[in-house]
Parts: sequence; C-alpha cells; structure tokens
Amino acid sequence: MIISPPILKTPQGNASDEQWLAALMPFTTRGSFPIASRMAWHGGQHIEYTDTGAQGEPVRAIADGMVIYKRDPSPNADKKPLAYQGTTDNGCVVIKHSTEIGEGPDGQIEYYSIYMHLKQVFVKKKQPVNRKDSLGSVGSCNGNNAMHLEIICDDANLKKIVGRSSGKLDISKDGRDKIVYGDMHFHLPPGTPFFASIASAQAPAGSGTAVHTSTVPLFVTMRFERGKCLLTTRQEDTQQEGVFVEVGSALADSDDKYEYSLYSKATTLGDAFHIAPSAAYELLRFGRVINTENETPIPAGSVPHWHKVNYPGGQGWVNLNAVGIKKFSDADFPHWLGCTLVDDDPTPDSQCNSPTLEKWLTGNSGKKLDKDVLAAALSDIKVQSRLSRAICKFPTEWQKSQIDTQYAWLKSKSDVLDDPMDEKKYAEFKGHIESLSFWEEAGLEIPSAHWHFHPMVFIEHFRQCNWIDKSELKRIYPDDIQKMDKGKIQTAKNGLNDSIREKYRKQICIAIRKHLINKTGLRMTNFFAQAAEESRTLTWMSESRSEKSCNDLYGGKLGNDLPGDGYKYRGRGIKQLTGKSNYAGYWVYRGKITRNSFDPAWWSKKNARKPEINNPDFLINDNYATIDAGAWYWESGPRRGEPRKSSTINKIIDEFQGDLSSIARTVCVEINGGTNGLENRQYHTIRIAKILTDLV
Repeated sequence: MIISPPILKTPQGNASDEQWLAALMPFTTRGSFPIASRMAWHGGQHIEYTDTGAQGEPVRAIADGMVIYKRDPSPNADKKPLAYQGTTDNGCVVIKHSTEIGEGPDGQIEYYSIYMHLKQVFVKKKQPVNRKDSLGSVGSCNGNNAMHLEIICDDANLKKIVGRSSGKLDISKDGRDKIVYGDMHFHLPPGTPFFASIASAQAPAGSGTAVHTSTVPLFVTMRFERGKCLLTTRQEDTQQEGVFVEVGSALADSDDKYEYSLYSKATTLGDAFHIAPSAAYELLRFGRVINTENETPIPAGSVPHWHKVNYPGGQGWVNLNAVGIKKFSDADFPHWLGCTLVDDDPTPDSQCNSPTLEKWLTGNSGKKLDKDVLAAALSDIKVQSRLSRAICKFPTEWQKSQIDTQYAWLKSKSDVLDDPMDEKKYAEFKGHIESLSFWEEAGLEIPSAHWHFHPMVFIEHFRQCNWIDKSELKRIYPDDIQKMDKGKIQTAKNGLNDSIREKYRKQICIAIRKHLINKTGLRMTNFFAQAAEESRTLTWMSESRSEKSCNDLYGGKLGNDLPGDGYKYRGRGIKQLTGKSNYAGYWVYRGKITRNSFDPAWWSKKNARKPEINNPDFLINDNYATIDAGAWYWESGPRRGEPRKSSTINKIIDEFQGDLSSIARTVCVEINGGTNGLENRQYHTIRIAKILTDLV
C-alpha cells in the first residue's frame, strides 16, 4: 500500500511526514474530525486551499483504486440550495481501494476515499486510477476555498486494518507478526529493571544492581530515522485516563548511525550468542524475529536487546528482549499512541452522543458540555490532536433518504444547540444536504453506518507501511521489458507475468521491510531500479553466461580460487550475487556456516581453510533467499567482504544531493564497482520514482 496526500503542491524535501502533512492538511476548526459545530458527527476533514499560481494544483488520488462514483459539479454553486452558507461546489469522486498492508488474508484490505466540493471532475465512473492521478480541482465549501476528504471502511476491514474490532490493544501478548510496519513498540510491565550502564551490547545482564525498577506500565517506542535510532518512553497520565504522556524527551542512541550499522551490530550479536546474524538483525530491527518461516525465533531472555531509555525520574539501560516485555508495531494501532475505537453512540442520527468523546471534550473541567465548552474544545490543538486519533463508527452524512432521521435533532433545543432551526430554516438546510448527497446513487458495498478515519492521520500512518501490492509491483515491473539504449527506449517481450511476480512479491516485501529499504520511496526506487537491470525485472535470477565464460570472467576473482569456481559461484538472485566471497558472506549471515569455520582472504594464503558452500543453487531454489541475498548485499557493504560500520546503500541514498540520474550512477558504482548498464539503470530509476515517490 503506497499512499500520499490529495494535494502535492509542496515538495516534502527534508521535512518529516508529520511536518509535511501538517502543512498540507492542517487541523482546522471548520470541518474538523470527527465532530463539527453543534456536536454533529463529521466524517472527514476539510482541507483549505488557495493556489495563487497560474495553474491550480489538482486534487489527486491518495492511492491506486477504482472510481466507483463521480458527480460533475453543478453550475449553480453560488445559488441556493448549494449556497446555503456561501458558495459550495458539489463535484464528487469516490474511489474504492483494494490493496495490501501485509501477509495473508488479513493483509488484504478494502477502503474508500471520498473527495467532495470539487469545482471540476476529470475522471469517469469505473475508471482505474493510480496514486497521484488528477481527479479534479478544489472548489468551495460554505464560501471557503476548500475540499472535503473522507476515508471509510466496514467492520470486516476495520478488523484487518487495526487488528481488532473494539477496545484497547491486548498487551498480554506480542502484536501481529504478519502485518508489521512503522515504529516498533515495547510494553514494559511494572517490575522492569533499569541499569546505569552495560558492559557491552552483548552483555547478558546490566552492570551492578538496577538503579530503578518500574512501578507502572511503561511503553517504549523505537524509531529509525535517517540513521538514528530514537527511543521515546510514555506512561499513562495520572490525571486523565487514556491519555499517555512522554517521559522526558526522545533519546537518540549514542551511535548516531545506529540504523546504518544494524548489519554490523547484528553480526557481532550473532557471533556472541551463536545465532544467525540474520535472526539477530530481526531482533535489533523489530524487537523480535517475525519472519519465522525463514529464521529461527529468539526466545525472550535468551539474547539481549539493550537500549538506554527514559523512566520516571531518570534514564537507564533496559533489555527490550527481557522476559515479560511484549513487542508491537505501528500496524497494531497502539492505544498509548492515542488510537481509540469509538462505537458507543446509542443514537442513530448525526448528532454525536458518544460518552467517550463527550468526556474528551469536557476533560477534567467539571463543566457541562454546552455550546461554549464545545467551541473551546474544538479550538484546542490538544483536543484536536486526540480527536484525530479516534476511529469512529457512525452513519454517513450523504444519504438522501435518511436526512430527516439524521438531522431532525437540529429543530430541538439542547445544551449545545441554543438556537434550533424552525421549519423554514430546516427546509433550506435539508435542500442543501440533498444537493450534496450521493450515497444511494453511488452504491458503495458497505453499510451506511461505517468506520471513519481522520484522513491526515490515516495517510501519515500508512506512509510507514509500503507493502507492495500486486498492481503496484506490476507497474514497477510490467510484462514487457523496457530498456534505454543510446538515448532510445526499446520495448520487447519479456518472460515476466503475474505468476513470476507473485512468486517473489511477498519475499520482496519482507526483505525491503527488514532492511529498511521501504522506509522511503527513494530507497525503494533505487533498489527496484538496480534490480531491474540486474535481474531483467525478475526474469533472470541466474546468470546466463556459459560455464567457460563465467570461469574466464570470474576465475581468480571475488574469492574464486579453485577451478570451476567462476561458474559455481556465478551471479544468482535479484542482485546477481557473484563470487565465493559474497556467497560465503551470505551463508554466514543466514547461519549456514560460521565466520570462524574458514580463513579470511583464503584465496591469498596457502593451505587456508575455505568456506564450505555445498549448494550454491540455494539462491535460486529458495524464493526467499533469491530476494534476501540481494537485500543483504545492499545492506552489508558491497564489494567489501567483511561487515563494516554504516555499510548500507540506504545511507548513501539518504545523504545524496543531486538528481535521480546522478544518484543512480552513484548507487550503480557502489554496487558494481563500475557503470555497467548505467543508462538503463538511470532510466528505470526515473521511471520507478514516478510510481514510488511523490514526484509529479
């Protein structure tokens, strides 16, 4: 699932997703979520927008999908009933998104995005659209230049998306392991010890006695960000139930390149505890082994995972793999981050009577919820932020046949409505709602009462996912091969089809998630672009040269020291791993041989112990290894043999300043030691960037 905001007028640059989206889709008191004025449910977010440029920025699809409904705008936006409180456009587009957020049936989800108040509509019903495609242009809502964006789903898909149907996240067990993305989270139960120091990252216990033992549940978030590893501790606010506050400021690991040196750290940890570095890598990356199909699980308490974190009153080292500590990811929608499922409104109309939200709005003030308290709460950025994390179930506001059922309460005085509508005002209002309604005509395949997400928060959340679905991979690697040769694009039939793509797609998603390649669109772009050249878009997983050619080309190089090694260790896998030294490195990484079972630089020494690699075809017979070996090569320091600090290509991409062609050249040289196939690599980099980044 690849997702982006509906307006892309401002490039992200070096801003975080949170900063960038807050600028493009800011909180507002007009059209807020999930409550608007008069305590009415409001299913989406109004995005105010003024474009002073010569050409207005279009409204874009937030993700790939199918247009299931479109309505051209009325020419009478400035006249009643549309202009009930000012000029209002009723152009509308509804897109159904069928995508994936992880492995298995639970990873296959459907949701809808609704774009309302468009002054132009550019698409047709039943038209497939890709992310970033132009849908129309921003119109007016109640006299303001703004659009309404709404994201909804039914009960079945809520459970898949969030991992539960109600209540808080179950912290008695680890979170999902087939759907994992974003930041990692750890529940530290009362009684967790913290230490002033540790002898090393491999120390089985902290140094000396504990300087602190927790007395309340603590929640630690681990985030990797441009090389850094950031640790944030939270605990429940003693004054407000359900509100979790940060304990101190986020701590950065003393190694400011922690993320970039994960492979080196995993190798050291694996050697110390005689486990595969690939499994140790998962412990450091996810807090646990999640790819249990291909890695041996690491029991809690058996191998340490040390980090320095805040606790109430101080800082200390804690083993995040200690017995009793449970692990989660953003995919679990942790309640300590504010995620709350709200389905407690006992009334069927559009007035919000949720006890949960009423309590949020009044807080600990002791005041009764009235018009003034409501207005003050909806203007409070802390309240807005908390409300934005609510996922709420209530009826659509777009159902024409239910207008009276939904809105009759507007004619009765209440604590939040001191000026109810008379019949004349209500008739005008009803006409306005009728002119915007579309539910019956659109025929969405979900009930009229459904779940609503705050659009900005939903987009921010799922920008951390980046699990590549079937249609996305087909765009990255289409059936026909395209190649740039001497400035001309050549298209030819290729052996690629859905069957081959599906053979490797899950493995690709697992590998790029593990090695943080899917952390950014630019990292993914370069990985896929280089692999397009190396593997001819997944169709050449074994080098096609003859035995003689391989022996002539690779003999005496890359650790190949015996007759026939050039062919035996020819290029295999998505990145065409080549040479006995590289095979040995990957075999060590996967725990198939140990590093001390052979001599370094064996090819240059007499009577040296050589690595025993009995089945090099493992790289093409095991689908996971076919892909994972390429991700390992990306991570481990290509052309360098032994693991080294900050070896990953991710670091090079993050720190590079230049255009796409230049970065493709740099990555090509880093991987290959030269510019073999550079023109084609550059072409694929530019092509794939249009799919995986926010470039338009």
